Amino acid sequence: MTGTRPTSGPITFLLKRFPRLSETFILNELLALERQGVQLRIYSILDPEEKVVHADVARLRTRVEYFPHGLTGAWGIARAHFSLLVATPRSYLRTLGEAVSRRRRTAIKHFFRAGWLAAQLRHAGAAHLHAHFAHGPASVAQFASSLAGVPFSFTAHAKDIYTSPPELLQAKLRAAQFVVTCTEYNASHLAGLAGEPWARRIHRIYHGIDFDRFRSNGKTSGQHASPPVLLSIGRFVEKKGFLYLIEAARILAAHGRSFQVRLVGGGEQRRALEAQIARAGLQRTVELCGPLPQEKLLALYENAAVCVLPCVVTDNGDRDGIPNVLVEAMRMGVPVVSTAISGIPELVIDGQTGVLVPPRDPQALAAAIIALLDDPERAHRLAVQAARHVAERFDLHRNAERLRQLLEAGAA
Repeated sequence: MTGTRPTSGPITFLLKRFPRLSETFILNELLALERQGVQLRIYSILDPEEKVVHADVARLRTRVEYFPHGLTGAWGIARAHFSLLVATPRSYLRTLGEAVSRRRRTAIKHFFRAGWLAAQLRHAGAAHLHAHFAHGPASVAQFASSLAGVPFSFTAHAKDIYTSPPELLQAKLRAAQFVVTCTEYNASHLAGLAGEPWARRIHRIYHGIDFDRFRSNGKTSGQHASPPVLLSIGRFVEKKGFLYLIEAARILAAHGRSFQVRLVGGGEQRRALEAQIARAGLQRTVELCGPLPQEKLLALYENAAVCVLPCVVTDNGDRDGIPNVLVEAMRMGVPVVSTAISGIPELVIDGQTGVLVPPRDPQALAAAIIALLDDPERAHRLAVQAARHVAERFDLHRNAERLRQLLEAGAA
């Protein structure tokens, strides 16, 4: 890396699409860092333009800056590249060569965007650059780091890890000053890919939640709505496993059980879910609530008998890490049922903090739900132990403190 390394200045965060309703963990992290006094700059490659946003977005003191787009934006990016070429020709040509050597059109796109970001970093005197997600944002960050002479790091999550070409991911792992990931499962996978000594730069930091907002309502099992409500929250995509939840609901209904399913979210599978609900005759039993901001979910947690999230690993390797929905439900005292994939067993310890079933098994899912509904004492015991487990490992402020220390050490 060439150029003068800044000794002070803002910590810059690079995001792909911000703010997104499904990425509450990023918003929470930024808010926590601001509360801890970190000077931030936030860049988002794209504006998701979602109709529903969390109210907490308005609490961010740092203004989100978006990459330029269109013909006018392209001209601005081109000017940034020309200024970098003139100012630091060696680092510019070396970074361009790295992008070309990847022999991927996406690499050239990432390099093009990185030039604009590098110019912003140099102008702001940025001390460190941190990207969320190991695919496109980490590539842009790596190129911008090389162009601007600013160290970079990134947080790897789930899909971005397991659907990325291993050789490109390995290169980013070895180039980054440090890497954060949200599960031990991910950390072990990344360490094996990076190899020594780079594996030592990988840090597991769980996503935390705000304990002031999410807290148990004090209900004991049985003090729920009648019929009992089965709550599930997430994007309507394959890896969430909602098709298996609806099949489990059909099995429950066939056994004469009285219940309601509230499925909160939106996405590409909505029509498929609606069709499956209609085929099963569950239109009065399963409600698709649409996407909701975090502040409106609290009442749903309070009235839920069980929170169910039957996640799966898709054919292309996509999967969840540890869904925040489960962490929130457990903190609120709601017993949970999920599947034994990825990092979920680090949160939901079967028989201790919840119930795990095999993925893609609606029979087992239905049986687990029935067992919790029919044994309120066990459900309550699991919920109490789950809330304690969350308190020990998933405190937003404590975990953000660990990230802050890494960022400030990287910028020193």
